[in-house]
Amino acid sequence: MSSIDAADLEALGLRPPGWRATDPDDVLTLAARLRAWWGAHRASVALLVALSAIVAVTHAWGVGHSPAMSDDEGTYMAQAWAVQTTGKLAPYTYWYDHPPLGWLQLALFTWLTGAFSAAHHAVIVGRDLMVGAAVASSVLLYLLGRRLGLRKGFAAVAVLLFALSPLALDYQRLVFLDNIGVPWVLAALVLAASPRRSLWAAAGSGVCFAVGVLSKETLLLALPAVLTLLWLRSDRRTRSFCVTGFVATSALVVAAYPLYALLKGELLPGRGHVSLWQAVSFQLYGRAPSGSILAAGSNAHAQLMTWLHLDPWLLGLGMVALPVGFAVRRLRAMAVGLAVPVLVALRGGYLPDPFIIALLPFAALLVAGTLDAVWAPVADRFGARLPARARRRGGATAVRAGATVPVARKVLAVALTAALAAVLAARWVPGDRRLVGAGPDDVSPTWGAERWVEQHVPRRDRLIVDDSVWVDLVEHGFNPHLGVVWFYKLDFTNNLDPSVARALPGGWREMQYVIDSPIIRSALAEQPGALVPVREAIAHSTTVASFGYGTGVVEVRRITPQGGPTAPTAPAAPLAAP
Repeated sequence: MSSIDAADLEALGLRPPGWRATDPDDVLTLAARLRAWWGAHRASVALLVALSAIVAVTHAWGVGHSPAMSDDEGTYMAQAWAVQTTGKLAPYTYWYDHPPLGWLQLALFTWLTGAFSAAHHAVIVGRDLMVGAAVASSVLLYLLGRRLGLRKGFAAVAVLLFALSPLALDYQRLVFLDNIGVPWVLAALVLAASPRRSLWAAAGSGVCFAVGVLSKETLLLALPAVLTLLWLRSDRRTRSFCVTGFVATSALVVAAYPLYALLKGELLPGRGHVSLWQAVSFQLYGRAPSGSILAAGSNAHAQLMTWLHLDPWLLGLGMVALPVGFAVRRLRAMAVGLAVPVLVALRGGYLPDPFIIALLPFAALLVAGTLDAVWAPVADRFGARLPARARRRGGATAVRAGATVPVARKVLAVALTAALAAVLAARWVPGDRRLVGAGPDDVSPTWGAERWVEQHVPRRDRLIVDDSVWVDLVEHGFNPHLGVVWFYKLDFTNNLDPSVARALPGGWREMQYVIDSPIIRSALAEQPGALVPVREAIAHSTTVASFGYGTGVVEVRRITPQGGPTAPTAPAAPLAAP
C-alpha cells in the first residue's frame, strides 16, 4: 500500500486488501467475541436496563388518563386504521399533509398486536407505542452520549433529563409523529458518531435520518446537526466519501415520497386531484403565522408559555449550555441541533405544538455534556480508542479519558450535579406525579361521551366529532363514510380536501349530533374566522349528555336545524369532579 497502511484502514473500520477470513490472527469464535463484548460493556448494559425500566414505568404509568388528548392523536390513529383496514393512507382523501411513513409505522404496530380489535380506545393504543418510542430514544441517547465521550454517569444523566422532565413526559406520551421520528434521528446521530468511521455507518445514518424525516418533515431541521457530527467524526481522508454516502442514501430514501406522488399523477396541481406541491405550499405559506415567540399576545408566545409552564428548566439549562456546546468540539453538533430550531422559532411563521419534542434530546445532552466537561479537561475520548498509529496521524490530540484530573474539578462536577438533581427533583416531582396518576383524569370525560353515544345514538345518525373518538365509534358500528365526520372536514377554509363538502351539500344541517369537546372549542377559539359550519351546528343544538366539568367538559349535543328544543334521547348525569 502507498500512503495508507493496514493500521490506518483498521482505524477507519476497514480491512487491508490482503486480509482473508482464514488469517489465524483475525479469526475469533463467536463465543469469544461475545465474551469480549460482554466484558467491555456489561456495566453499560446493566445501566441501560435500569434506565430503560425507569423510563418505561414512568411513561406507562397513567398514560391512559393524562395528558388531555390532542386532535392530532386521533387523526394519526385514524390514518393508521385506514392503512390497516382499507389499504388507503387516510380515511378521507390523502392530501399530502404529512409524509405517511409515521402512521405506516403505527399501522404496523396495530397490525402486529391486533390492537384495534382488542382495545376499546384507539388513542391509548397509540400511546402504548409512544412508551416504546420513549424507551428506544432513551437507549439511543445513552449510546450517543457515550460515543460523544461522556462518562457513563453523565450519559445516564442525559437520559434522565430527557425522559423525566414534565415537559418530556407530557409530550412524549402523545401520539405525535415527532415521537416516532425522533428515535430514527437519534439512530442517525449514533451511526454518524460510529468509532469505526466507516462508509457503511455513514450510509446507514443517511437511511435512518431519511426515515425520521419521512415520519415527520420538521425533523429536517436536525440535518445540520447530523452533518456536523459526521464531518467532525469522519477521518479527513475519507470525509468526502462519508458525507457523500450520507447525502446519497438519505436523498434516495426521501425521493420515494415525491416519486409516489409523481406515479399517482399528484406531484403538481391539476383539476380534480390533490397534489404534493399544493400541500407543501400550504404548509410553508398557507398556514396563518403564529407570530413572534417574544411578542406577548401572539400564538407563538402562548405556545412558548405552555412549554415553560410544564418545565422551564430543561430548555433553560440547554440554552445556558449552548456556549459550552459550541466551544467543546465533541458537543458542537448537539449545540447546532438545539440552536437551529431555536433560530427557526425566533424567525416567526407557524409554530406547531409538537415542535418542542425534537429539541429535548439536544438540550439534555448539552446539559450532561457540560457537567462531564467540568469533571475533566476536554479530551478527544473517542479518538483515544483508535490505534496508536492512527492517533499519530491526527486522530486524538488531547489526553485520554481517565487521565489525572484535579480533585477540585471532580468536586465541582459532583456538587453541580447534586445541586441540579435537588432543584429538578423539587420542581419536577409535582408535575410528574400529576401525569402518573395524582392529578385529575383529563381523558375520562371523552370516554364517557363516547360510551353514551355508543349506547343511545342510532347507527344511521351522523355525528360531528373530533378525531380522538373517530376510530372508536367506527369500530362500534358507525359508518366511516360520512357517518362520523371529523369537524375540520365540514369547513374548506383550513381543509384542502373538498370531498366531504361535496358529498354533504347541506353541511351541518345533514348531521344529527355533535360531540362538543375541548379540542373543538380550542380550534374555534384559535380560528375565529373559520369553521363556520361547526359553529352553526353547535349554535343550533341542545345538550343531551354532559361529562366532566369546567374547561374539560365534553357534551353530546343534538342538532336541531330549525333551532327548536329537543328532549334528551336518554338521561345522562355529568361526571362528578374528583
